[in-house]
Amino acid sequence: MLIDVKGLRKAYGAKTVLDGIDLQVTEGEMLGLLGPNGAGKTTLIKVLCGLLVPDAGGGTVLGYDLVQRPSEVRSRVSLVAPTADVGTDNNLTVRQNLDFWAVVYGLRGRQRTARVDAVLELVDLRDAQDAWPMHISAGMRQRLAIARGLLAENKLLFLDEPTIKLDVEGARRIRQFVRDVNQCSGVTILLTTHLMFEAEELCRRILVLDRGRIVAAGTPAELKQMVGREGRIEAVVEGLDPDRLRAAGYDCDEGGTVRVTTRAIDAETTRLLDRVAELGGRIRSLHTQEVTLEDVFFHLTGRGLEA
Repeated sequence: MLIDVKGLRKAYGAKTVLDGIDLQVTEGEMLGLLGPNGAGKTTLIKVLCGLLVPDAGGGTVLGYDLVQRPSEVRSRVSLVAPTADVGTDNNLTVRQNLDFWAVVYGLRGRQRTARVDAVLELVDLRDAQDAWPMHISAGMRQRLAIARGLLAENKLLFLDEPTIKLDVEGARRIRQFVRDVNQCSGVTILLTTHLMFEAEELCRRILVLDRGRIVAAGTPAELKQMVGREGRIEAVVEGLDPDRLRAAGYDCDEGGTVRVTTRAIDAETTRLLDRVAELGGRIRSLHTQEVTLEDVFFHLTGRGLEA
């Protein structure tokens, strides 16, 4: 268990930011911390990195006591903050920035050169290695920030809102890169986000935070089941008499529109496509409306993520 903590509490004056957090993370996992601004995500990350001491509770990160040995934790984890430019020197090229941080991490000589080469390749910045940071895109600077965190080859990487302030394409590339780092390099990643689709796309397990508490935990599918509402499939079928579709067990109107309500959208959609093909028809259009993580959050808290 890379992270095993219980009862973490943190307050600033009268404001409680973390209120009894229990958390376990296994090696190789990609865990999402989902919640609105002010939910306690960043504070939790800072505590787990050894940057903040909890007021109560404790446990271990990478086997080191979070309260008694925070410096040991800090030296063995990597943290990428929301602002990509933090830690980037605009007077150094992309490669020189990585060279500098490699020295900070204790890498020397050929080992340093080889590691910088490997990380540049991994984050797809080799062609930009001689560029100045202010002359590359925000998405590339974010990849540079993540590259710094990978230089030390730590087993545990914290990403705090990694796609914030990026355009659509830059954010998409960061998500793909984060997925590759987790799956291909085996790095355990703890990701904070307030974007529902981002958590669902990247994370096998999600913790939902609200006002300093974990209000739900599970896979995206498990969380959606909490809502207790079915999704909906609507397809327009051509080449088949509506009576044949009704005989096959489908709700179909005279215009050939089939409607299915289900909690298993993907499976039922595949089943519908296969059945229509077997009957000799074709799907002209298909739309699905399923329960979302936004629905889950509203179900649990009575408000949206932007509230």
